[in-house]
Amino acid sequence: MTVELAGGNQRVQRMRRLARDRDLRQAEGRYVVEGPILVEQAIQAGLDLEQLLVPVSAAHDGIIVAAEAAGVSCGLVEDRVFAGLTSTRSAQPAIAEVCEHHVDGGDLTAGGGTLLVLAEVSDPGNAGTLVRTAEAFGVDGVVFAGGVDPYNPKVVRSAAGSTFRVPFAVASGDEVVPVVLSALAGAGYSCWATVPDGGVTPEEVPVDRPVAVLLGNEPRGLAPEVITACDGTLTVPTVGQIESLNVAAAGAVLLYGLQQAAGR
Repeated sequence: MTVELAGGNQRVQRMRRLARDRDLRQAEGRYVVEGPILVEQAIQAGLDLEQLLVPVSAAHDGIIVAAEAAGVSCGLVEDRVFAGLTSTRSAQPAIAEVCEHHVDGGDLTAGGGTLLVLAEVSDPGNAGTLVRTAEAFGVDGVVFAGGVDPYNPKVVRSAAGSTFRVPFAVASGDEVVPVVLSALAGAGYSCWATVPDGGVTPEEVPVDRPVAVLLGNEPRGLAPEVITACDGTLTVPTVGQIESLNVAAAGAVLLYGLQQAAGR
C-alpha cells in the first residue's frame, strides 16, 4: 500500500537522518539505498526493505510496483521535500530503508574462498568500487577492517549493487587490522599485504591455501607491523615516474591477476 506523507512525517525525517548519520545507522541496524535501479537490485537480492519513499512526480514508476509486490511499505513525498532527503545534489526518484546484512567473519572464512580485506580504507568511493571489483573478479567475500562505514550512501552507490551480493564482514575496535589478520591466519589463510614496490606479482602468489589480500588506507597504506605479520607482499608493477596507484586501481589489477593465476 502506498500513502502520501508530509515533510514532517516521522518516516520522512527518519530517512533523512539515516542518509547522514552513521551513529544512527549503527544503532538501528538500518541504512538507505538510493535510486530506483539500486532499490530494485536490493529487492532482487532478497534484502529486507523497511520502507520506500518516492517523489510524487514518480508515483507511477515501476519501482513502486516492484516494492509493493515484495511487501514493502511505500510512501509518496512532495518533490521539494524528497530533494532534501537524499545524500546527493541530484536526487534519484527512490530511496529505501534497508536492514543491515553483513555476516560474521567466521562465515566468510568457512568457505575457504579468496577474501579482500579493506584495512582502514577511508574513502567511500574507493571502498565501494573495490567491492564492485571483488564481485567482478570472483572474490568470495570482503572484510571492512576499520575505516569507512560500508553502509555509507556513497559506498553503496559506488558498489553499484555489489554490496547486496558479495558477502562482507565488518570489524572494528582497537588494533582491528592485527586482530583480523590473526583470525584469518587461525582459519588457515595466507595473507598478502599490498605495497608500492618490492612485492611479488599476483600471478606468483601460491594458491595451495586460501588467500586474503589486504589493501591499506589511501594516504598511509598498511602499517609496517601489519606488513610484517603477513605471509608476503604484493605489488603492481608500473613503469615511468608513477610512485603508486590509487587503491581502487591497484585492487582491480591485483584481483584480476589472482583470478588469472587461480584459473577461474
